[in-house]
Amino acid sequence: MVALAATGLIPREAILVWTGLAIFYMIFSPLRDSLWLVVASIPLFASLPILDSFDTLANWRILIAALFLCLFFKQGVSLSLTRNNQGRWRVRENLKHYALEYLALAFLVVAALSIAVAGYKILALKKLLFLINILLLFLITRNLTRSKEEILRVWQAAAVGGLAVIAVAMVQFIAVLFVPLFSFWQFWTNKVINAFYGQNLAELLSYANTWFAYYKSAPPTLRLFSVFPDSHSFAMFLMIAVPIFLALAFYFKNNRRLKILFWTATTLALFGIVFSGSRGAWLSVVPVIILAIYFWGLKLEPLFLKKAMRAFLIFVLFFIMSTIYPPVFYTFQSWQTGEYSSSTLSFFERARSISDMDDVSNKGRLEIWRNSLLSLKEHPLLGVGLGNFISVIGEKTSAVKKGASAHNLYLDFAAEIGVPGTLLLIAMFIDILRTSWLVWRRANEPYFRFFGLLFGLYFLWVLGYSFFDVVLLNDKVLLLFMVSAATLYSLKNIIFDSKKI
Repeated sequence: MVALAATGLIPREAILVWTGLAIFYMIFSPLRDSLWLVVASIPLFASLPILDSFDTLANWRILIAALFLCLFFKQGVSLSLTRNNQGRWRVRENLKHYALEYLALAFLVVAALSIAVAGYKILALKKLLFLINILLLFLITRNLTRSKEEILRVWQAAAVGGLAVIAVAMVQFIAVLFVPLFSFWQFWTNKVINAFYGQNLAELLSYANTWFAYYKSAPPTLRLFSVFPDSHSFAMFLMIAVPIFLALAFYFKNNRRLKILFWTATTLALFGIVFSGSRGAWLSVVPVIILAIYFWGLKLEPLFLKKAMRAFLIFVLFFIMSTIYPPVFYTFQSWQTGEYSSSTLSFFERARSISDMDDVSNKGRLEIWRNSLLSLKEHPLLGVGLGNFISVIGEKTSAVKKGASAHNLYLDFAAEIGVPGTLLLIAMFIDILRTSWLVWRRANEPYFRFFGLLFGLYFLWVLGYSFFDVVLLNDKVLLLFMVSAATLYSLKNIIFDSKKI
């Protein structure tokens, strides 16, 4: 239904219908089936055309809230009511609480306190509600993945969504070989983006987007972005999806068909990251590869590291092979437009621009970083207020819709909520890395241990990428990350319970 609405074959109002059907399904279906539906649908969540003037509300907000309420009323979340020896009733937790959850709560408290100093309090409140809404999916997933079978089921749901993202990206890659870029651009803004994100963003992207790489001496080339509004979010989504693909490939190692499927998904995901044209993704993978080689030298799990290194090798090979893409692309485009280019430009040219201080993008990013540090110096405790980064760069509220940010996740939060909140964020990241290490070193099943290693390596890639952008805060990216991280902590819970037994 979403696909038909996104291509303009049926009205956008159909998305309202499928959202209603999904809620109906959640009410009358087992919770784990409802979670499967939500996780598999992450890339296909779309905006609800409630009114002509209000069509930007993403339906995932309603669906996740509905699933949380279903969980609460059907299972009591992770709570149960018990009587003590004195006969008094008390509430008891059925699951452990980890440091991450306490850190997340403290982070939200600091973020909420920063609203008091925010110049635009509505923006601050919107971002706080956004973070709380997404964190609900972590709690839901953690509560519903109490066994190894349930974890694998959630991974398979996530893989379905990941495959959908890859399929759309491949359609884009092939389509521009036969359609002029202008026609492709107009179709995607007027139909697809309009259906997924609303008319306002469609109008914005109709004249400004990151879908193409521009050069001084050559025509533009496409940067894959799939169902996302920008190529950066697409690249990070795939970074989070690859560990799930590879873990499932390892789990189904005796099923040739499924093993090939998930290795193919991994290969195409790495292809997508390369052809997203995101320089931050290319640069931030280097230290991760070095770390993997270091682990290899220490002879830590050589089989797992061999498979992990194979994936990184595929990424490097695709990057090298990208040299033949522009000439082929220009040849096909010349058939559509009648304009021929003999340029042999490759992604190496774009990668080289990372160190070009005259590059407009680089200069703008450095200036924003400078302003962010100056703002942090002036407002170290609570920043300028959550969601109020526009105050740092002196922009109007309309700049929020254009994605105004520090182009650095850490500076973005530091400028908005101050040093204490940023330290809590970094502490959460450290705890996640520590948990991935524990799962890697202590899980009994090899595919779970493999996932722990992969999650840690690819999360480091995400953290490195976050030095250059804030796309971890893209709703679809963050939703998938919450699901993946929740299964990681569920694995930790299972591991320590088994050790006690």
